[in-house]
Amino acid sequence: MSRSSDDVDAPADTLVDREIAFLLVEIEREKVPDRLVRLAVELQKALLEKRHGGTKN
Repeated sequence: MSRSSDDVDAPADTLVDREIAFLLVEIEREKVPDRLVRLAVELQKALLEKRHGGTKN
């Protein structure tokens, strides 16, 4: 039985999910506006990667 592409991408999805969770926690803790902007940009990139099925280099 062959593995589907979803099975192969599962570890990458888990990595992106962990990154998103980490970024959300960091955003909740952050009080400095400049850092919030950088974290929001990182979160946006992670969400786009997940949406487009890409992996982070």
